[in-house]
Amino acid sequence: MNIEKIAKHYIEAPAYEVPSQLARDFHQFIINLAQVELQGVNVQYVDFQPYFRGSRLCLEDIQADVSQGNLLINTQFNESDLLDPEVNLIFRCIHDLHHVKLNVDFNWQGECASARHIMSLTDNFMFQQLLFSEILGQSAVCLSKGQFLEHQKVVLFDREILQCLFNSDLS
Repeated sequence: MNIEKIAKHYIEAPAYEVPSQLARDFHQFIINLAQVELQGVNVQYVDFQPYFRGSRLCLEDIQADVSQGNLLINTQFNESDLLDPEVNLIFRCIHDLHHVKLNVDFNWQGECASARHIMSLTDNFMFQQLLFSEILGQSAVCLSKGQFLEHQKVVLFDREILQCLFNSDLS
């Protein structure tokens, strides 16, 4: 399945109503992950896009800040059906740091690598579904359509699609 098909599915699929216990467990997963991933990083929240050069996010600028122990995270557009605002910002920190750690850009291949990495940190299939939707569903829409949807949602994908990610078959 390619980026256009993932974007189309994300746009057309109904929002998945995440059961409250799953949402609580997923929040805790993100918080626990942050305690490991964000150690030694001074995170500052800002209300602008700190690492954009023109219309693209610049990995080199993020890497330069992270190498000095700093990371700026944009607080704009922080509405999520899945994560409360505080946890969503923490998730953004983790996501951006994974791009730095993996040395992958914010293009489709980099988003796939980042998603593959974070999804490999859990055996919980529903967490993997949520991560796929949050990272690749949303990224596919933005990269193929030029912008994020006004309202982001959680969308479930077939197990085979997630397996394609682990087999590096998404293009």
